[in-house]
Order: sequence, then C-alpha cells, then structure tokens
Amino acid sequence: TDTCKTPIAVAGRVLAYPYEDRHSYPLGAAVCTGPNGTVSLMTREEIREYPERIIGTVSEIPEYETWGTGNVKVNGRIWIKVK
Repeated sequence: TDTCKTPIAVAGRVLAYPYEDRHSYPLGAAVCTGPNGTVSLMTREEIREYPERIIGTVSEIPEYETWGTGNVKVNGRIWIKVK
C-alpha cells in the first residue's frame, strides 16, 4: 500500500534473520518460516511430512558486515535461496 511497504521475494536470494543460532545452519539446509518473520531449520521428518512448507535453502552464512553497493547491513542474517 502507499502507507506500508513489505519486502517480498518470489525468486532469487534474500538475507533473512535465522531463528536458531546462525552457525547451526548448514549450507543447503531446508528452511521454513519461524517466529516473528525469521527462518527456521527443518528436520528430515518435517521435510518429508510437510514439503509445501519449505520456503528455501541456506546458500551462505556471511562473515562480512555489509553487502553490495548500498552497504546493506547484514546484521546477523543469512542468505536463503528462495524456492
């Protein structure tokens, strides 16, 4: 709307706040939505039982503070490849 902007990704990669410790996310791990707009790791059982809940996979755990020409703050986020 004109008064509120919500960033939404349909494809590609996004920086997302992890629910669990960011270093517990292995590359390629499936993630689903977590509390308060975070992403959460899925167990193998959850992936089998609820494949429709997968929103993407972990593609990178950045160790840098800013990203891109606009100096976007990483702020503890991780890269997710959107499914």
